[in-house]
Amino acid sequence: MSDGRVLHAPRSHPRRTVVAAALIAAALDLSFAFLFYGHQGASPERILRGIAAGVLGREAAAGGGPWVAGLGALLHFGIATCAAFIYYTIAQRWRWLTRRWALGGAAFGIAMYAGMHFVVIPLSRLPFHVQSLPNMAGELCSHIFLFGIVIACGVARAGGSSAAAV
Repeated sequence: MSDGRVLHAPRSHPRRTVVAAALIAAALDLSFAFLFYGHQGASPERILRGIAAGVLGREAAAGGGPWVAGLGALLHFGIATCAAFIYYTIAQRWRWLTRRWALGGAAFGIAMYAGMHFVVIPLSRLPFHVQSLPNMAGELCSHIFLFGIVIACGVARAGGSSAAAV
């Protein structure tokens, strides 16, 4: 018989939830890149080497062994995890980011796209170039829907807000 109480599963540590959201977002974003740029002739290895080239430089990344692609994946997932914790930290102060997580996540996705393309890449060992409009639109959609909103949803769950409130 039920006594009217609702049983809740024990909450995992908020950091684990944020890490899980970051890893899911990174995997979705990377999968998008593999599919989207795969149709343009880029292999997954080339995409991962391109990520690593930001640290190593284009020539070193192209000439390195298989470990370079692994480094690219590690960098991608590491950046996503750092970004998720930045969002989590900001959301602790601005609680609307967890209450209106879809809106906050969309804004975060746009900010991440802009930050990567207009700050990180120009400061890296890669030359800056303006993307074509279709590539820009595709990457913006990926950053909004597969990255920013996924992280924001995870942060909302980690922070105790109802992830159902959009």
